[in-house]
Amino acid sequence: MRAKHTLNLVWRRSVLDGVLETQFIRDVLLAQIKRPIRWLAIEDSQALPNLDHVLICSFGDPSNYIDQLRAARHHNIGVLHLGDECGTDNIGFYAKADYVLRHYNRQDLPTSAGLCRSVTWVPNGWAQGVGPRIRESLPNFYNRTHEFFFSGYLGSKTNPISERQAMLIALKNLDRPAKVMLTGGFGQGLGPASYSAYMTNTQFAMAPEGNAPDSMRFYDALECGALPVVTDGPWLHAENGLAARGTPPVVIINSWSDLAKLDASKFDETSQRTLPLWWENFKNYIAARVHDVIEDGFVV
Repeated sequence: MRAKHTLNLVWRRSVLDGVLETQFIRDVLLAQIKRPIRWLAIEDSQALPNLDHVLICSFGDPSNYIDQLRAARHHNIGVLHLGDECGTDNIGFYAKADYVLRHYNRQDLPTSAGLCRSVTWVPNGWAQGVGPRIRESLPNFYNRTHEFFFSGYLGSKTNPISERQAMLIALKNLDRPAKVMLTGGFGQGLGPASYSAYMTNTQFAMAPEGNAPDSMRFYDALECGALPVVTDGPWLHAENGLAARGTPPVVIINSWSDLAKLDASKFDETSQRTLPLWWENFKNYIAARVHDVIEDGFVV
């Protein structure tokens, strides 16, 4: 039997070392790829390799590399577009690739363009060191110490993150236990192990918007068995995104002032059965979708 072609994930090493989602990419997004997968960490001083069957993992615009590959007549060129949570990246390069996987939905996303046969949203997923978690090893809902938990950045005095500020005001107005740990900026708070420890000991995990509606802490909470609390928005109901397997059974409120109305006694069934089942089904769905997109490139 002839060996299958290898899928080549091409990273700048500086990017690979700094991305928090690499384990989620490997263990969830690519979980159903049944062919060799080679991760290439290329130093900034090195030229990017000329290869077929490439998945370019990049923040921003890798047009120069795609042009290099096209000029050398290489084929099956995909892009994993990382970041772009503000929805401001120039996405014109999508038309040069054969397919694109990307984080964060935005209103102007094409479904295809130029040479690109598909543009597919994929979740950020949990941060490295927070997941993966074995569901059976997690404490049940009522054995968790912290009713409400948030650790993160609220923005600066000149550029506050309004959604998170509103969440903090709502938590302060509650006469109920809440663990809040504010940080001075992105990545300046708890380490992965301690953050995971807090999250697995939490009932309701606050997941307010940052630069984008969906944040990594939303997926951290799902993996750690905490119930994410979010304000309602289109991203929660996107049938081509998070709601592909139904609207997630998380705690959806209209505003943060609704926190006071939450009754923990009503969420045992959700936390123990409904949400874990939905999350496992969704991860399997998204892995199958990524599989189909990537495998199409090996048969075209």
